Amino acid sequence: MNYGENNMSKIVITNFLRRCIEYADSSIARKEARSEDSAIIAEWNAYRDYTQYALDEVEKGDLDHWIERKSALAQMEISMDDLDHPSRSDWLSAVISPRPLALVSTRNDGKENLAPITSVSVVSNSPPLVVMSLSQSRDGTLRDTYNNLKANGECELQFLSASMEAAKDADLAGTVTEESEWSLLESDGPIHPLAVVVMRCKLIEDNPLPEGAVARLLVLRVESMVVPSHTPPKDGLSLLCQHGMDRLTPSPEDWGYIATHHRN
Repeated sequence: MNYGENNMSKIVITNFLRRCIEYADSSIARKEARSEDSAIIAEWNAYRDYTQYALDEVEKGDLDHWIERKSALAQMEISMDDLDHPSRSDWLSAVISPRPLALVSTRNDGKENLAPITSVSVVSNSPPLVVMSLSQSRDGTLRDTYNNLKANGECELQFLSASMEAAKDADLAGTVTEESEWSLLESDGPIHPLAVVVMRCKLIEDNPLPEGAVARLLVLRVESMVVPSHTPPKDGLSLLCQHGMDRLTPSPEDWGYIATHHRN
């Protein structure tokens, strides 16, 4: 399979090499302006030329085989009923992944609540509908997010930038606390300063899940969105995601392939 020029690993590498060249150019200019040792300047020029050569090789595709990822293929079948809960969760999270992480902000009686949720998905474009699954705590206590939505029927789904700072805040927002989760962050809310997109939503339906599942499936209508530009990006946005069970990571993280068959 040809992954083409959308290989995100390749983009990261080429951007890094370009920055190295820019840094070398500025360093050489400073050293020449200060009339520094010509031998040191020659070493910087050699470094700059070598980096340019490496960049040219990567851009031409000569080194694509260095960064191509090998994928394991399906070989065995396992029954989900034979797995315990942690193993089942590990497999499902590994396959349906990465999933964008939404900081769901709700409120009730003047108290702001914040919760990191990854079980969110768009299920309809017109009307704009999103579904969100909310589990209970181990003792059967319903989430504050669920109680707040039932009380006033509104929330914001806040999708954060793919940054370490955002990942740390998302982790902190999952802390059990009697206070507002915003008090754990260096922000007063209700909108996180690293939010890339905010979906303002209304609760439309609250449904139980079948087969004894304890989670509730909520249908939300997206009333409005706070976005970074008027034009939606064709390649998607780089947002904080959960990859596997606990790993938070940027997305898109790697190569991209454009699917077209669904349009036929």
